[in-house]
Amino acid sequence: MDFLNKAFEQIKDLFLSMTPGSRIIAGLLVVVIIASFAFLFQGSMFEHDTSLLSGSAIDPADQKAILAAFAAEALDDYKVEGSQIFIPRGKRAEYVAAMVKHNAIPPEFHESMEAAVENANPFESEQHRSDRQKVAKEKDLALVLRKMRGIEFASVHYDIEDKGGFPRRKVYTASVVVRPLGSEEIDQSLVRSIRNYVAYSIAGLSPEHVSVTDLNSRRTFSGDIESPAEDAYAARKQFFESAWQDKIAAALNYIDGVNVTVNVELDRKMNQREERLEHGARPVALLTSAEKRTEMNKVPREGGRPGLAAQAPNQQAELTSAPARESSMEESREETASVTDKTLVLTETASLTPQQVRVVVTVPQDYYENIWNKQNPPAVGATATKPDPGVLKKIEEEVKKSIESQVVTLLPPQPAGDDPYPQVHVTSVTRTDVAQTPEPALADTALVWLGSNWQTVGMIGVGLIALMMLRSMVNSKSEEPKVDHGIRLATPPHEEEEEDEADVAGMLKKRFTKNSPNLKDELIEMVREDPDTAAGILKNWISAAS
Repeated sequence: MDFLNKAFEQIKDLFLSMTPGSRIIAGLLVVVIIASFAFLFQGSMFEHDTSLLSGSAIDPADQKAILAAFAAEALDDYKVEGSQIFIPRGKRAEYVAAMVKHNAIPPEFHESMEAAVENANPFESEQHRSDRQKVAKEKDLALVLRKMRGIEFASVHYDIEDKGGFPRRKVYTASVVVRPLGSEEIDQSLVRSIRNYVAYSIAGLSPEHVSVTDLNSRRTFSGDIESPAEDAYAARKQFFESAWQDKIAAALNYIDGVNVTVNVELDRKMNQREERLEHGARPVALLTSAEKRTEMNKVPREGGRPGLAAQAPNQQAELTSAPARESSMEESREETASVTDKTLVLTETASLTPQQVRVVVTVPQDYYENIWNKQNPPAVGATATKPDPGVLKKIEEEVKKSIESQVVTLLPPQPAGDDPYPQVHVTSVTRTDVAQTPEPALADTALVWLGSNWQTVGMIGVGLIALMMLRSMVNSKSEEPKVDHGIRLATPPHEEEEEDEADVAGMLKKRFTKNSPNLKDELIEMVREDPDTAAGILKNWISAAS
């Protein structure tokens, strides 16, 4: 507070010491400075200095409702830039109040379902409650689709049909209408995403029963148009191509400006399962049985006594013992039960596997010149020379072989042929210099900046001029002529004493005021500034005391 009091007293003394004209000028300068600062912070250059929803993106469909609410409340000092609405910082409360009054605040997810549940009435019919929840779900689904990148408008409708018969069943269908930003058209991947989201949000609905209509291209994507096999093939092909392209580009990243293109051909078989039964070459004996049989027969010899006497008539029969005939037979049999080794082989081939991969690598022509320049640097102070075309051709061939050997190791093996690198093709191109847009001159940039900030510059200039004028006035007032007390005119003694007393009284009145901190300090300062005056004061004090 003491510092403020001193400053106020100094300003007061300075103001009272000014002439009437200087006082008027100083007052006008203070008024100009205050008006400049007020205009600086309340001027038109700060009309659109803050976003409406703290930087959150606003969908075009929601912007229409918000602008309608502003028009109803006669608020027109706003600016729309893309998905943002900028408003004056001082009127933010008025704009938000207009949005709340006209229910134009952008909705969030699940707000429609929450409102449907909160507005439930125990006296309403089951059909009415179901229809209300169905409409709320359709609004939520459309809101989510509008939040997808590239979609400006979306609408969802679904229906459930109760089929008769036994058993009873229900058929679910849904239709989605979207309008991409500008004149763009939706692609297949976005269509699949929309279908899957809507199908998994409604129990019992399949993606094939969801149709997507593009308002820009006037094309409808339904389940009977797209083939799942073709979609899977395209997605799988793109996956393999992207994977190999990233891998090869990473391996060749030391080449400035290299470009890699990969083409993958897939096996179109979705599923293949093969079962094969293989028999072993040598059978294995499980059971062996052997049987052996021996048989012996003795047969007597037939006939009577030999001679004429035995053959005469009327002779008694006579048995004679003749040696018998013997016969033997031996039989053996052996049986072996054996089985062969059997192997059941089950083979299942992965679907959509790469069959052929071809790579095209493009190398800028100046890359070979850079290699030659690094191998043959010019001498200090000498001018750089251009390489011979034959030397460049040799470097190009070496680089191509190096690239082919690197890339082929990253690809699946292929049958051997005459060309050792049938999958890789390296080509050289001449890099075209893209015409660069010239940077604007400093004068043009300064003029543009000055055109958009001239008010600020003008106010700052006025303030600086005012401060300089005040400073010059203060300096001119503070430089007062010093009185040389060493040279005096011859005056009578009594007049000289009266003059000295008057000078002492005036100096004491000027220096020793009520705000003076210490008399001793003031005397020390007076001695330092004007020793002669201090000596005269002390002399007068001593003479008055004596």
